[in-house]
Amino acid sequence: MSNPPVPDQHARQTELLIAAQPRAQAGTAESPERQILAPWMDLLPANQRDLLSLLPVADVNGALFAALGGLEQDVTAPALPDAARPGTIAGLLCVDPFLRVHDVLRLLGAAGISAIANFPTIQVVDGATARVFDSADLGVKREFRILAQFARAGVAITGFATTDDAAERLLEIGVSDLVFHPGLASSDWRARAVAARQAEDCLRTLRPRCQIPLRLFCPDAFGTELDAARALADGLVRYA
Repeated sequence: MSNPPVPDQHARQTELLIAAQPRAQAGTAESPERQILAPWMDLLPANQRDLLSLLPVADVNGALFAALGGLEQDVTAPALPDAARPGTIAGLLCVDPFLRVHDVLRLLGAAGISAIANFPTIQVVDGATARVFDSADLGVKREFRILAQFARAGVAITGFATTDDAAERLLEIGVSDLVFHPGLASSDWRARAVAARQAEDCLRTLRPRCQIPLRLFCPDAFGTELDAARALADGLVRYA
């Protein structure tokens, strides 16, 4: 059986950056320069932020909400007006037990933002620890449930997935972009190589079933290990 075709390099989507500070103007409806807004990046050391962002050491969503408040154009705006910032995607920790979708919709609407991402994602936690989170309703089931609520409200979603099963669930929810996340980067190059091969395999599996942009998140600690997976993606996502 032949492999799925590699996407035309010239048809690639522009690189999607994860940034702590919003651009002065994050694109226009005709030509959006897209970014995932993640203000919590400034609160954590760069070499540990993928894990620490999931732990109670920083108010990840609080930092986002404060940034959205600074972008507010009209505090009386409806939940989702025509996006004044079409290139800005709000990065949300969806398993936050204090997150209220209605309140976030109001903040997004007032800031002129109509898109979110499940970033950081609890999916990077696996094994026994993941089961503990799930037992407390703070795991992947909650993440998908919250994303589905945003989708029903008309919010565009950039969905991060660490497995093809998670990707399938995100496609069912109706994400507009799918980003494969290779997981937490190990200091052991052999573990990174295994993760990179898994990313490549998942991208090959998803390619025939994915009618939306299929991107690859490239954590800072990964290097050439991800080259084969990069070649299969429609675009890359990385920290600014």
